[in-house]
Amino acid sequence: MKRLILSLTALILSLTTLGQQAGDKFVIKTTEAGKNAEWNLEGGDVFSDISIIKHNGDKLELFAKGYEDAGVWATYDINKIESITFSVFHKGDYQEESAAQAVKNMGLGTCFGNCLDAVDINKTMEKNSVTDFEKCWGQEPTTKPMVDFLKKNGFNSVRIAVTWFQHMKKDGTVDEAWMNRVQEVVDYVIDNGMYCILNVHHDTGADPTDKSYTHWIKADLDNYNANKTKFEHLWTQIANRFKNYDQHLVFEGYNEMLDADNTWNAPKSASSYKGLNGYAQSFVNAVRATGGNNETRNLIVNTYAAACGNEVLNNLTIPTDKVIGHIAVEVHTYAPWDWFATKGAWDTSCSNEIKNMFTRLNNKFISKGIPCIIGEYGTHGSTQVSKKSTASQIQAAADQAADIVKQAKAYGVATFYWMSIFEGTDRTVLQWTLPTVVEAMQKAYKQ
Repeated sequence: MKRLILSLTALILSLTTLGQQAGDKFVIKTTEAGKNAEWNLEGGDVFSDISIIKHNGDKLELFAKGYEDAGVWATYDINKIESITFSVFHKGDYQEESAAQAVKNMGLGTCFGNCLDAVDINKTMEKNSVTDFEKCWGQEPTTKPMVDFLKKNGFNSVRIAVTWFQHMKKDGTVDEAWMNRVQEVVDYVIDNGMYCILNVHHDTGADPTDKSYTHWIKADLDNYNANKTKFEHLWTQIANRFKNYDQHLVFEGYNEMLDADNTWNAPKSASSYKGLNGYAQSFVNAVRATGGNNETRNLIVNTYAAACGNEVLNNLTIPTDKVIGHIAVEVHTYAPWDWFATKGAWDTSCSNEIKNMFTRLNNKFISKGIPCIIGEYGTHGSTQVSKKSTASQIQAAADQAADIVKQAKAYGVATFYWMSIFEGTDRTVLQWTLPTVVEAMQKAYKQ
């Protein structure tokens, strides 16, 4: 994708010369109250698509696309215009690739978590800034140098976790400032030639113990029927915003979807799978319907809870798709769950659990041409590895990461470490939080 930004004060321009596409727009900023406005070059509502901007004396005249003969649609006083900013996005060199090939090309990956996915029920978009939300779980907002640092150090993919519900109207319409910020972070990754996974994150998951709110997406058939339209509207907006991005952008429909009882690993009722599979199909349908590069964009669906046991694998229905070979399956693994605290070392039994997971994934999906992604892994449980952990504990985490990366690569599976290798103030000073772990991952991937 190529991004062209132009700042102008006045011009005579037939906008057809820009080869405009859906999503291209321009903003006129003036000193007059109520005159600031955003106009579309393509893909907007009737009369919001502008085909000609004309300088006429001290006036700037806008002509609506298809209604040029009707005369000027909007007029601005040039003397009161501060700037005109064009944001023109083009497809660039889109190259269709299968989901299997994309997953192999992703290389080493990590997740940007606790940022755009953070939730604070006491904050609102009316009273708080985008930055307020990004920082509410203790992380500094993502910057381009952070992504550049990953690229420089051999990482080729980033999974961007995004929570949307606090930034939507009841019908699912996303706040423009939030969507713009999400796009900005995505651009950091795409402009580096890296793969970017963009998802719907804590709109699913376990409800807080204080019951301050309930996640609106549940693995439940009644929940799906009630929220189907809203969910599809959300993904239609996301897909339209990014429809001209190249193959390095991949969409993930949802994260760790649980049933109404917040049950991990497998739902209490088998009927929960009907709700999850409904959401998966709606996700694919909504994205494909937007056209452009989304007609063949690679998409990811998750198992129940992103778990990897036989039951959830067997009950995931791969969505029907208009194209072949463009859907991947994602699971997460923190197995053995409490190994870090109970064992203190990554041993053969731990490694065998991962081996068994890959055997299951291969039998169900990989061997049948459906690629898989480990969207999250790391040293979780009752004890969390950190830069303050002992050398032996950090080495244990390094052994785990190396083992998972090595086994995953053998199956053509992409891996995304969950946060702790690069977090907190280390993100701002551009240094690894756990360099020993990163070095082990890099070495394992090169083998």
